[in-house]
Amino acid sequence: MQELRSTDVLDKEIQSEARRKADKILKKAKEDSEQILASVDSNIASLRAEREKKNQQRLESFEKNQKAAVPLEKARFEVSFIQEKLSEGVNEWLAAMTEEKRLNLLFKDYSHQKGTKVHAYIYGFDFKNAKKFVEKKIGQDLTSCEETVFGKIVVEETCGLEKPEGIIIEADDKSLRSCLTMSRVIGSLFDVNRKELAAALLGV
Repeated sequence: MQELRSTDVLDKEIQSEARRKADKILKKAKEDSEQILASVDSNIASLRAEREKKNQQRLESFEKNQKAAVPLEKARFEVSFIQEKLSEGVNEWLAAMTEEKRLNLLFKDYSHQKGTKVHAYIYGFDFKNAKKFVEKKIGQDLTSCEETVFGKIVVEETCGLEKPEGIIIEADDKSLRSCLTMSRVIGSLFDVNRKELAAALLGV
């Protein structure tokens, strides 16, 4: 009977000790879980703040770039607009000229070296009229005339011309070549007198 009571006491002590350990483990687990949850909340808040900061920085950068782009786009538009109007004005000016005047414009600064045999490539003009004009300018040194198209003999820009015209004079021995083209005449005109032309056409 005494042994039975002793066993009961021992069981109670074991159960009591087990409960204390279990309570201690549960308490520690609760504390750990609270710390983890607090850490998670802190990390979430930190990540949210960092994300908001980056978003704000991106927004500020975008706004800055947009503001910087406005004057640049405005300048590009103005340049494009002026170029377009200059091209329109030049095309109207050339269209009002007779073909002979346009041919004279091309030959304005040309000086033929007498005795140098040359041939001519003609494009844009009426071939027969232009051939007669070239024969008159060069005389017996002209060995042949050939009709061609813009850009075939030499690479050049149109400079906004609606009707590119030109005469390319080349020595028979290939020692020299003169490109008497309207695109070069107008290109040079634009380069030297762009401001004056813009002022005359647009009042700018």
